[in-house]
Amino acid sequence: MKTFSFLKHHKLSIVLALALLIVQAFCELSLPTIMSDIVNTGIANGGITSTVPTTITEEDLASVKLFLTSDEQAAVDAAYTADGSMLTFSGSSEARANLEQAMAEAEMLAYQFKEGVPTSEFVESAGIPSEAAAALETQLGGTVDIAGLQRLISMGVLDPSGLVEARSQLVERLGDQAVTARAIEFVRTAESAAGVDVNRVQTDYLLSQGAYMLAYAGLAGLCAVALALNASRTAAAVARDLRHDLYDRVLAFSPAETSQFSAASLITRATNDVQQIQTVIVMILRLVLYAPVMGIGAIIRVVSFGDTGLQWVIAVAIVAISVAVGLLMGLTLPRFRIMQKLVDKNNLIAREIITGIMPIRAFGRSRHEEERYDRANSELTATYIFTNRAMAFMSPLMLIVMNVTSVAILWFGAAGVDAGTLQVGDLMAYMNYTIQVIISFMMLTMISVMLPRADVAAERVREVLAVEPSISEPASPAPAPVGGWTGELAFNDVSFAYPGSEANTLENVSFMVRPGETVGIIGSTGVGKSTLVSLIPRLFDATAGTITVDGVDVRDMGLTELRDLIGFVPQKGVLFSGTIADNIKYGDPALPDEAVERAAAVAQAAAFIEEKPEGYESAIAQGGSNVSGGQRQRLAIARAIAREPKILVFDDAFSALDYKTDAALRDALAHRAAASSVVIVAQRIATIMRADKIIVLDDGHVVGSGTHLELLESCRAYREIAESQLSPEELGIADGVPAPRASEKEGGER
Repeated sequence: MKTFSFLKHHKLSIVLALALLIVQAFCELSLPTIMSDIVNTGIANGGITSTVPTTITEEDLASVKLFLTSDEQAAVDAAYTADGSMLTFSGSSEARANLEQAMAEAEMLAYQFKEGVPTSEFVESAGIPSEAAAALETQLGGTVDIAGLQRLISMGVLDPSGLVEARSQLVERLGDQAVTARAIEFVRTAESAAGVDVNRVQTDYLLSQGAYMLAYAGLAGLCAVALALNASRTAAAVARDLRHDLYDRVLAFSPAETSQFSAASLITRATNDVQQIQTVIVMILRLVLYAPVMGIGAIIRVVSFGDTGLQWVIAVAIVAISVAVGLLMGLTLPRFRIMQKLVDKNNLIAREIITGIMPIRAFGRSRHEEERYDRANSELTATYIFTNRAMAFMSPLMLIVMNVTSVAILWFGAAGVDAGTLQVGDLMAYMNYTIQVIISFMMLTMISVMLPRADVAAERVREVLAVEPSISEPASPAPAPVGGWTGELAFNDVSFAYPGSEANTLENVSFMVRPGETVGIIGSTGVGKSTLVSLIPRLFDATAGTITVDGVDVRDMGLTELRDLIGFVPQKGVLFSGTIADNIKYGDPALPDEAVERAAAVAQAAAFIEEKPEGYESAIAQGGSNVSGGQRQRLAIARAIAREPKILVFDDAFSALDYKTDAALRDALAHRAAASSVVIVAQRIATIMRADKIIVLDDGHVVGSGTHLELLESCRAYREIAESQLSPEELGIADGVPAPRASEKEGGER
């Protein structure tokens, strides 16, 4: 049902599939019946479908009427029209149906007496007194035929009602099948005597039934093709929608939600799990719905045969199959649940090995990683082998049940054929329908190999889709200020704690960055610097306090509008496959080439780009693996400043750059981003010492705020960091006292 839930937007496809399945099942279920008719009527009965002859001689009809009651004789006379010495049936189809049984019984006796019946047997069945029996045997001889009966009736020796009574006794003794067979033989002989080409009748019947069989088979084939097309298109559409929904949901996740699933697990869910669902949806629309329709239809057809005495064979077969399937599912279903987790584990280890290949080789741990992957792979392989071996029993088991059932039907059905209660064609059709019931169970059991995995896959996909992103669009986004956004950024007593954490990572942080100002953030490792700047584009939301842009709380701004104002450069520069120009234009694909080149020049990336043969059209591999770390970082910086955002955030983005490039980039940035609010997280004092304001963080608290020289005087933590990196001269300290700021010596010019 979890897999079925993904079809809720494809109701029309389900209705179409059901319609096609019903038509296909009807056609296929009709084939055994037609085959039975061909065997019973076309071959055994010579193509004669009714015990009421279409054309018959007066003599043959008179012999039949001997065994009919007066009312039945009147009905026969009314249904036939004389045509010379021949009589032709001219009654309605309803009249023919009313005469079928009586005519069959009478024709059976007429056929018997046409060949002659022993006189002693006739005398006994006709109830003739014993004193008259000897005289009759002398008069009639050893046998009684139609002429003899007519003579006895004319002599008054035999009462016609005695023949009707004899008819009833004989029918009861022989059974309907034997009566019909002899009646049909009489009709065949009578119509031949009346000049009908009985061979032509048989040929025409066989050809017509064969045409019906071909038509049903052809229609079933067309339905199967249409069904396959519908199932494939629907399953592909479901898989497409699921992948879209998964990626859409993952892109909406904040790091808090992303941490619930590993990257390897998300990749497996979006690929392997969705593929499992797609495969099973095809099976659902083609086989899961088809098997019950066929099975129920076949059972109805089997029941329609009446009491054949063979129903117990089907019941035993179904019970055997159900027990086998239940045992196998009980063994394999838990393993299927484990299997998907093992696939996740394999992907996780493989991903770790691929991404960590350098340290693995550097530390000589290749053998250890090989063994670690082999253990995970062997565990997955063992699970695969166990489930496949268990399911491998299913096919031969089903074949054994099917063959044993066929043998049982033939063995016990042969007794019915021999007794005349079951025709050969009916036995063949009965066996076909029984096999179709078993095949329906076989289909379901074969699909059951896939259904548990799809159930697990569907549950895993739904787990991702069920996670609601903690960062969401406001119900009514705040409008832009009159005159547009300027980019004034303010932290107002902001605190933050990661989900599930008892302690705050940031505590009561407050500062402001105005357009044209640069604020540096520094502190030792792990004090919350990256966490602080990740609150600006709402990668996380503050747990207390507010962050505002131009006085508007960022939580009241539309996410797209907020992030369009921000140029963000993370610690690790991430590039995407494509060209250099594509990566710089990533924030705005409509950027002109001139803007791309200016951004590259500011980011000090123009030199190495222009050295490449293809320049800005040079290819970038996935993740930027074909450029150095410094080049990758400069391209990431160029990407952030290319669209001239109102707020620029550099999260330790200069650490991969040498001091010379760092200085040149900051000088160029001071001119290019003169109207932007700039926030720089840094480990190096040299990167931020010229900032308008520096925020010093320690254990999530602001322990210092001011200019470089002010902090050297007032903040011990800042001075320790500074003195550990630069000499007193570089820091502007003379004899332990901070030297005057350049702005103070130059009249305050920045």
